[in-house]
Amino acid sequence: MNMHDKMAKELFDNKSLNALSYLIENGRELEFEYDKKRCFLSKDNSSGFVSIWVEKKEQYFDSMEQLIEKAEINTVSFEEIWKESELSILY
Repeated sequence: MNMHDKMAKELFDNKSLNALSYLIENGRELEFEYDKKRCFLSKDNSSGFVSIWVEKKEQYFDSMEQLIEKAEINTVSFEEIWKESELSILY
């Protein structure tokens, strides 16, 4: 099993923020759902920004660390909603 596969397993098994950061920073993308809202995480390799889309509204940050600390969904911080979110697809 390669590192990406190990991190993906850790992400889906434990909802590890470290695994999430590693995977997004290395070009993976994630769909998940929180409070019946579809969300999408990705990184734009040309600009270096990481984005979270909630429905059709985008928030973007300079790093995954900033996204985790500052992103909000329904005025609730990303860190607070993360454990209750339902992971769907890792691209």
